[in-house]
Amino acid sequence: MSLTRRQFLAAAAGVGGAALTGGVLADQVWPLLSREDLVPGRTPELVLSRQAWTTTPDRLTFAAVGDTGTGGRQAVAVAARMAQGYEQNPYGLITHLGDICYYGRIEDRFDDVFLRPYGPLVEAGVDVELAIGNHDGEVHFSDARLEEIETELRLLGTPARYYRTTHGPVDFFYLDSSTPGLFGDDASAQLDWLDDALSTSASRWKVVCLHHPPYSSGRHGATPGAEEMLVPVLERHAVDLVLAGHDHNYERTLPLNGITYVVSGGGAKLTPVNRTRITAAAASVLQYLHVEVVGDRLTARCIRPDGGLVDRFTLRAREGR
Repeated sequence: MSLTRRQFLAAAAGVGGAALTGGVLADQVWPLLSREDLVPGRTPELVLSRQAWTTTPDRLTFAAVGDTGTGGRQAVAVAARMAQGYEQNPYGLITHLGDICYYGRIEDRFDDVFLRPYGPLVEAGVDVELAIGNHDGEVHFSDARLEEIETELRLLGTPARYYRTTHGPVDFFYLDSSTPGLFGDDASAQLDWLDDALSTSASRWKVVCLHHPPYSSGRHGATPGAEEMLVPVLERHAVDLVLAGHDHNYERTLPLNGITYVVSGGGAKLTPVNRTRITAAAASVLQYLHVEVVGDRLTARCIRPDGGLVDRFTLRAREGR
């Protein structure tokens, strides 16, 4: 059930105060809220074995999730399932696909939207690597937004707005897909960086992580400019997998010129998704991805909070790697 503006303002007083109830911000977000967004979930009570995963030059297990930033029941339900997934098949990395904080400043809400839901995984030593989302610091590319992004990067220990990491056999390339970060007037610097970084990658697997999906059959749809500006760079360097959020659902494309694109934005709330000519699997469902890379195979499972399997797919590494 959606909240009225009066209900939102009353609820916001308990989950962010003035940071949430400023007139413009309240008008922007209250129509999009449901009660599940603001009713806190119970903190997962699991105690996980610390650093229980194994990463080798030929093996990596990681999780991916996006759009988690409500701190509500549904967000905590996904986080709890991620902790249970760690118990069954431990991983040392979460690739977060953006929008880690809604409805206020991350400095004020960090405990609600991150430390409380992901406490068991944080205590187990799992690293979180972030691709900046459009709600991280609001929707305007301004001094205030940049300050919010800088705070977020500091709290999570993220090295930069776009960066590269290596874990076992996988190189990850994290992008800032905000406007104008990737598709606006200043896009060339980041695209040039990505072109260079991909060209020097010697790992068997290349995974690109960003918030705005190049292809999507959900409410937001494909990101304007992505197919013309970003996709040619990805195809030129034979990227294997592109992970995105933004649309609050799950979708996996058919391989498009050798690249599989996945939207995994069901970390806290839902929007509809259609099936189009590019769709291999799609569902409007809360979920996260549990991914295992062994040698030349990558196997991913899309898992609901109740443990049910939404989708499973396997990729083979490109020849010649």
